[in-house]
Amino acid sequence: MKRNATPHQYHADPRAPDPVHRASASDGKAGVVWHTQGSGKSEEMVLTTTMVMRDPALLNPTVVVVTDRTDLDDQLYSTFQESEILPETPKQVVTRAELREELAAKRTGGILFTTLQKFGKTKEERESGTDHPMLSERRNIVVIVDEAHRSHYDDLNGLARHLRDALPHATLLAFTGTPISEADRNTREVFGDYIDVYDLKRAADDGATVKVYHESRVIQLVLDHDVDPTTIDEEADRITEGLDDTERRRVEQAVATMNAMYGAPARIRDLAADLVDHWEARRERMKPFVGASESGGAPGKAMVVCATREICVRVYDALRELRPEWHSDEFEKGTMKIVFSSNSRKDSDALLAHALTDSRRKAVINRAKDPDDELELLIVNNMLLTGFDAPPIHTMYLDRPLKGANLMQALARVNRRFRGKEDGLLVGYAPLTENLQRAIAEYTEADQRDRTLGQDVERALDELRNEYDILTGILRGFAWEPLLDRPGPRAFVDAALKTANHLRDPRTKGNDPDLLDDPRQTLGRRFRDHAYRLERFWALAGSSKEVGERFADTPAWKRHIQFFVEVRAYMAKLDAMEREARGLPVARDVELYLSQLTSSVVETGGVTDLFAEAGLETADLTHLTDALVAQLQQSETPHLAAEALRRLVERRMREVTRHNIVRQTTFSERLQDLMVRYMRQQYTSAELIAKLVEMAKDVMADASRGEKFDPPLNWRELAFYDAVADHGTARSLMGDEVLAGIARELVAEVRRQLKPDWIARESVRARLRSTIKRLLARNNYPPDQQKDAIDLVLRQMEHFANEWSVNGVPND
Repeated sequence: MKRNATPHQYHADPRAPDPVHRASASDGKAGVVWHTQGSGKSEEMVLTTTMVMRDPALLNPTVVVVTDRTDLDDQLYSTFQESEILPETPKQVVTRAELREELAAKRTGGILFTTLQKFGKTKEERESGTDHPMLSERRNIVVIVDEAHRSHYDDLNGLARHLRDALPHATLLAFTGTPISEADRNTREVFGDYIDVYDLKRAADDGATVKVYHESRVIQLVLDHDVDPTTIDEEADRITEGLDDTERRRVEQAVATMNAMYGAPARIRDLAADLVDHWEARRERMKPFVGASESGGAPGKAMVVCATREICVRVYDALRELRPEWHSDEFEKGTMKIVFSSNSRKDSDALLAHALTDSRRKAVINRAKDPDDELELLIVNNMLLTGFDAPPIHTMYLDRPLKGANLMQALARVNRRFRGKEDGLLVGYAPLTENLQRAIAEYTEADQRDRTLGQDVERALDELRNEYDILTGILRGFAWEPLLDRPGPRAFVDAALKTANHLRDPRTKGNDPDLLDDPRQTLGRRFRDHAYRLERFWALAGSSKEVGERFADTPAWKRHIQFFVEVRAYMAKLDAMEREARGLPVARDVELYLSQLTSSVVETGGVTDLFAEAGLETADLTHLTDALVAQLQQSETPHLAAEALRRLVERRMREVTRHNIVRQTTFSERLQDLMVRYMRQQYTSAELIAKLVEMAKDVMADASRGEKFDPPLNWRELAFYDAVADHGTARSLMGDEVLAGIARELVAEVRRQLKPDWIARESVRARLRSTIKRLLARNNYPPDQQKDAIDLVLRQMEHFANEWSVNGVPND
């Protein structure tokens, strides 16, 4: 599989090898590459490793890739395994002893994957107070560290010390998705300064990632005095393996405190109820953007992050009580699943009930990445908060007091591009606002101004109201509200239909391209663009508790938003039908959007209703009587009626002339001329309908035109007849029957001489050209028109080339 580098990767990756080369001959500090999460950092590490290993000055170096979690090690190792450009196959080190053996024995080459913990000292070394043993004095060992943050490594000095003890002359290169805190100056002392920076705003502006908004829905905690939940969370997050008894008891006490604070039964009950309401609304509003496929997958996915593994289980049980259909005992089924690490010797039965083997855990993780899988909610504690790439995830429910790099990395799980996804959403059940502000303060000035990650949902509410006001302004002067408020079962559909007619009608002010500074920004185009933004911010902020306050002056605001979204959906459907009528493909994202619409306009078949009302239930041009035409002309939505008729004409025209270049061109130019005159308001809708009916009759008659010849011409012969008859005085000088005879001979000659791949063989084309020229001369074709006729005949032959060269020319 071929992969192309994005611009920031293309410019950044060549910069890393030079600092590595210089550092290997000096202090070993190559530097730090800060590229925001979701921008392809893993692929950059593959490219950097490849260039470093191929640098002749480094004499076939050994590369050691270090992460701080087993799941991250697995994910990054998988990315390297898939690469076809690496000079060597990477190896994943399983134990501390194996790591020491590999590094001590290796003299050149190799790509080793390990976790930070494997650089720890043995129990005997800790108890005796001895240093980490030196494993190699080589200078051409390059250690690439993923996410080099003090907050990730309990003691960054400890990491530096162990690495330097083990590999005193190794070169250290760090990759990070979040900025290095000013407080973490030791990080720079260990790795060096920034090599390249690709911040949040640049990534979002380039389309590499999406913005993430923060909605606070805090479920209150009952705290003891002098208890800092963030500090307790950090204690609870520590790995207990390798800790002495005193440290382990402190961690276990922290877990118990978190369970009491965040896992109180009443709080879990309130959280689960709010999460169900919020998610069910959120996933429906996101359908037009991420959508389920035809196979019935989930409408996007969400992560639920809990303070402890015990609370993960409690939240799962509470959700199961409210929505039992979301549960399944089978790991490959169910709407929600828990993913966490487990210990079969120490965990309670409640935890073990959700424990997964490595293979099953990977299967569940793959389900989360699969947009067509029914899994919607992934409940986690520590696992998958960094390095996990699942683009269908658009929402994170965070009930942990994360801070700093940990918080920003977790947030980035929802910033991946996917289909029409424009934004991610972080719903904070734990108090996060201050932590977010402090974390963002470490970013670039552009990021702090733009708030690409963690922007408060208040901004989305402001944008929602702003787009609503813009849309009402676009419709000013058109009485859409009275139409919407009419009694009757079809009021909503009729109002949407007439509003779409108004927005698409060339007579509506703002739709004449010749009078606009930008001809593309017609009134209809502007409505579609702003209705899209309205729907986007509605998907973000529609469940906010403050949304009603923004529309206090407009009691019917929710119905109006639904109406604007449905009008846009209807216009998108019309645009798609127009492209289909022209034989043009419909963009995949548009198809997906239309397939997910719950629009009453589309569901009730608003488009076909135009014809049903006029008696054209089957949308067939053969039934265009004067009475039916009059009904179309008197329609309450005359522009849409004209558009619909034009689509029928264009579709039928394409069917009749699909193999006939001359007639295809003639009818296409005629139809285009009609529509240009209509757009310039030289025709009314009624006059355009009359012209289209006249053209429809000509199109229908054209289908049987070959029957007037004796013997009749089939459609293939008719295509060549038109190719030789469409030039100057040829038809008047030679007569139809002579030209028809030439057409029959042309088909016979083509059948006799045409060979496979003839279109690519100049010798065959030259022979055909000579044959056509002799045939025309023998029949006294006007010499001055022969060249144009030959060229057109060859073009007609090329049109048939694929079918005829493979299957031959059919006899019929």
